[in-house]
Amino acid sequence: MSIVKIINNNTAEFRLGGKLTFLNGAEFNDHLGEVLRHKIQSISIYLDELTFMDSAGLGMLMIAHKECYQRDIDLTIYHPTGDVKTLLQMTKSYERFNIVD
Repeated sequence: MSIVKIINNNTAEFRLGGKLTFLNGAEFNDHLGEVLRHKIQSISIYLDELTFMDSAGLGMLMIAHKECYQRDIDLTIYHPTGDVKTLLQMTKSYERFNIVD
């Protein structure tokens, strides 16, 4: 997995590429924790370069959602494609997350 993280004033952006799986959990959580230490108002997570996500990867997004909700931070997920989009649809994640195709 690759993560590009950009923090700009009160916003943060993640661009995820490759595979988001159980093996990437610690790395993802480290990046999320670093971002949450800043006083931000919104986080954008771009998935257009993510080729695969398993249930653990989905769980990481759910944890991010919970952490943002508790801190009143807006979280938006952008451009899921292929199998990642299918997983989000099958798990009804479109009802839980703010997802922009």
